[in-house]
Amino acid sequence: MSETLLRQWELLRFIPRAPRRVDVGTLKVKLEGAGYRISKRTLQRDLNQLSAVFPLLSDTRGSAFGWSWSADAPAFDLPTMDGPTALTLRLIEQFIPTLLPPTIRDLLAPQFARARAVLDANPDNTFGHWANCVRVVPREMPLLPPRFNNEAVRVVYEALLAGKRFTVEYRSRAADTDELKSYEICPLGLVARGPLLYLVCTLWNYQDIRQLAVHRVVSATATDKPVTKPDGFDLDRYIEQGEFQYPVGPMIQLKARFTRPAAAHLYETPLSEDQAIEDLDADHVIVAATVRDTAQLDWWLSGFGAQVEVREPVELRQRMIDAAVSLRDIYHG
Repeated sequence: MSETLLRQWELLRFIPRAPRRVDVGTLKVKLEGAGYRISKRTLQRDLNQLSAVFPLLSDTRGSAFGWSWSADAPAFDLPTMDGPTALTLRLIEQFIPTLLPPTIRDLLAPQFARARAVLDANPDNTFGHWANCVRVVPREMPLLPPRFNNEAVRVVYEALLAGKRFTVEYRSRAADTDELKSYEICPLGLVARGPLLYLVCTLWNYQDIRQLAVHRVVSATATDKPVTKPDGFDLDRYIEQGEFQYPVGPMIQLKARFTRPAAAHLYETPLSEDQAIEDLDADHVIVAATVRDTAQLDWWLSGFGAQVEVREPVELRQRMIDAAVSLRDIYHG
């Protein structure tokens, strides 16, 4: 589809029905806001061409000069898309497609294609330039995404969307390859964690909340049973409580010695609201913060190696010691 045609479609959208009218200068500003750079001469030529095909009126009387659709023109539904809408859809398609239900992705597929066409049609379109300039990269070790059973995933998404239960055949990570478990799932939410998707749910009529990796769902069957949420459940609160950081214990008062380079990022991205950093010597600082005791905290601290020494609490310090001893045994055994 040519840039000229796309531009003229946008132009038709910006022209009001009589008795309202819009002048050429305003139309030029609107088109530039949609990502089309155009001279007044070209714009006037577009208007003259379009008025030969569509019921457009040009009022040349004094200061009221402007363009409008004829007051008796039939309703005209033009399938257009402006630059900001195209950019929004492009970013959705790029960065969060796995969070959309398959039926919604199917419905949006023509819109995604249209958005790409709008952004690619005009090399000078600033919105297309933005889409080419932003990316999301993981902080952790990048991993390839797991393989999903697309038909099972569709059932999972549709059940969550409709607020219905479903049954699954599920392969546990700890189970043998051929061992499957059958569950009735009461879906509560879907959480993306890197390349993995986790279904927050309850099983049958139990109240304890579980997390199931969506890629381990081997098959799924829809039911008409409604979802019942545990009393007081809130997905945001559930995440804030550290449930996706693999809790080990309650909140703790962390105190650790960091080398200055290792602690540098904590000045900009603190561990907690009450974090405090104090100078210890020329090469080290003491970092103190209230944090949740989780396996992820252990992994994060271990990632610094000899650059961090946990001092408090004693239980966390001992876990770090045990891990260091195990590593020594592995590498020197």
